[in-house]
Amino acid sequence: MIRRPHRPTESNYHDSAIISTFKNRKPMKADAGRRVLRPIDYTIIVLTLGSAVAYSVIQHRVDIMGTVALLFGVTGTVLSARRSIWNFVFGTVNVALYAVIAYNASNYGQAALNALYYLPMQFVGWWAWSRRKDSADRSRVKARSMTGRQMLLCLAAAAVAIAAVWYAMRTLTDAAQPFKDSFITVVFVIGQVLMTFAFWQQWLFWIAGNIANIALWGIVMADGEIVGGLMVIKYSMYLINSVGGAITWRRTVAE
Repeated sequence: MIRRPHRPTESNYHDSAIISTFKNRKPMKADAGRRVLRPIDYTIIVLTLGSAVAYSVIQHRVDIMGTVALLFGVTGTVLSARRSIWNFVFGTVNVALYAVIAYNASNYGQAALNALYYLPMQFVGWWAWSRRKDSADRSRVKARSMTGRQMLLCLAAAAVAIAAVWYAMRTLTDAAQPFKDSFITVVFVIGQVLMTFAFWQQWLFWIAGNIANIALWGIVMADGEIVGGLMVIKYSMYLINSVGGAITWRRTVAE
């Protein structure tokens, strides 16, 4: 008796397709990891916008440039905390506007820092991050950590630079707040360098600078300038995001 070869039925093909689909399906965790922003990030952005609107209503004035810089700046830092390369796009708009705002407020160190350093560093940062992408998610940069010796060298260099910049501002300019201005300038320069090379310790410098900026712009706000209040809101949101960024990046390096 000759047996005929078994031919797969339509049902067999259907079952095989289902099995193949499940085998090739990516884990849900990987898909979730590709989300650029999380609910807390949207909350920070919405709170920033709401605070800016409320402050403008209270003051009966609207500062368009300050409000735009505020929104772009906060969105950029939120993206940075999530290791997204798109933070540099929002950062470019933010630093260009902030350079003008700082100059108008006689904070010359901040103005020079943003126009001559932060602005070109946005393009350098994009280039550097694009060459150091996370293998698990190509839209994010791979974080790393400094050694103890590198951190000590950064702190020592910061102390010397702050003293030098403070002396120059005090003797050569009419800067309104020379010490705070010089402290923020130096700390943020170092923070930007560490950010460009994806070191998680950048967030420690951002935290220190944001606290100083809140104090600096608080004085401007107390003098009756509406932009001062907007900048206090901006750097308060920066501070919250910086703490979150430090935790997130440190955890990523530990993994």
